[in-house]
Amino acid sequence: MCRHKTKLINEALLFTLAVGLAGCAGSAKVAPQATVPAPSANALVGQAALAQTLNAILRDSILNATNVGVKAVRLSDGAVLFQQNNQKLFHPASNMKLFTAAAALHYLGPAFRFTTTVAADSGAAISDTLHSDIYLIGTGDPSFDTGNLAQLIDELRNQGIRYINGNVICDDTFLDNERYGEGWMSDDQPYTDFSPIGALSINGNNIELFSRAGDIGQPARIRTAPRTSYVQILNESTTVDSATFSQLMSDTLDRHEPYSILRRWREQTNVFDARGFIQAGNGERRSYQNIVEPGRYFGTLFKEACLRSDLHIAGNITLDAAPENATTLAVHYSDPMATLVANMNKPSDNLYAELLLKVVGAQVEGTPGSAEKGKKVLNKLLAEMGVDVEAIRFSDGSGVSRYGLLSPDAIISLLANMYQNFSVRNEFIASLPIAGVDGTLSRRMKGMAAEGIVHAKTGSLGGVSTLAGYTTADDGEVLAFSIMMSHFVGSTWPFRAVQDRICDALTRYRERSPSAE
Repeated sequence: MCRHKTKLINEALLFTLAVGLAGCAGSAKVAPQATVPAPSANALVGQAALAQTLNAILRDSILNATNVGVKAVRLSDGAVLFQQNNQKLFHPASNMKLFTAAAALHYLGPAFRFTTTVAADSGAAISDTLHSDIYLIGTGDPSFDTGNLAQLIDELRNQGIRYINGNVICDDTFLDNERYGEGWMSDDQPYTDFSPIGALSINGNNIELFSRAGDIGQPARIRTAPRTSYVQILNESTTVDSATFSQLMSDTLDRHEPYSILRRWREQTNVFDARGFIQAGNGERRSYQNIVEPGRYFGTLFKEACLRSDLHIAGNITLDAAPENATTLAVHYSDPMATLVANMNKPSDNLYAELLLKVVGAQVEGTPGSAEKGKKVLNKLLAEMGVDVEAIRFSDGSGVSRYGLLSPDAIISLLANMYQNFSVRNEFIASLPIAGVDGTLSRRMKGMAAEGIVHAKTGSLGGVSTLAGYTTADDGEVLAFSIMMSHFVGSTWPFRAVQDRICDALTRYRERSPSAE
């Protein structure tokens, strides 16, 4: 899983929607062809050849102690091309985001946009001094950032407002106040992969920390982006010369740099400890950490940015619901959902997934949105697809939790149904990373037949690696596949290499040679 990414404009998505390649971005070989193409030099002709190749791959000794489930189907007729342990349950890891994306596109629609609103008390006169509280009303936009905040403040200034004689009321009541997913491990929480969830979110509910060496013997120099008083940094680090640093590194068994800056997560505060040694002469280093209480963070950044823009606020920052008759002063609209699901799936952003799950719950089951409501909607969607929802378990929207359990069968059912859902198929497939091209697959399947052809969602937890999506076979047929691996130790890369070989074999498959047609 990846750290929070700033808003990306997905060129592959735009290209896909422009040329309509059966919903698969960046690949001219995704849609079934009107005529059967000539076989490639290394085509696997026939299911027997495919099965022989896949079975050989799955006999790799690295899998001896590992649980593996695989299923691949041809989508034109539903034919099962290969399956192994396809009914067994595995932790989906970020393959869970396939389900969250499907629900968001199905229930919210590709054109859906989030709103973030600045409002005032009803009847408050708009002048240089606004005699009113100011309300910041969020609806769960996962993409909102400080640039968007500056635009809202500009709108206030353009109305002539220079002083607000009231408090900043942060309204995040559109969603519940459960900040973490079910089953999330507490010792994962300091990191950006596990940002707290809230209807008022900004910058992925993270803060950037920049550290550079000070004078020898002095603490590191640390700054934050954005600049804010919301966090406190207790700096007990020391700058050392290169010789001392080399000695420290040789004494460090794990060979990691002996410098860290971490939030005091057990205390659930926004206090950060900078400790260890930083080498003089090196460039500035950057790290990310999450924060506590995203709504208050949003309000703090708003008030501080207003002050820097010469818009002063007299009152304090509080959390509460805005009055129903509040007067809207400014609104920010997010990118459409088609872009947001790509921003979730390409880099595998967990906060996006958790917010989308709760917002789907709010849309279908009513506010406040919650993970429980979102999971109820997911079960409804899967039941409509013919999946036995009693045989699987959803836990969160991102796959961070180890309580979630899915099978290759369930994932294939989702992929097949989404491929047949013409109203959102393009957007769904375009949201997936492309092998060797972008997202979490940018470095994988390079030089293979699968490069540029496979569109799939990765998943990774300790001892878990999954991959599921679509490819186009050598004869132009579109295939859906699910590969789930669990119970291994060490790096995931050897297991990903096995997955890549499976994808390559599926991409080289053709049912029969043209001469047999």
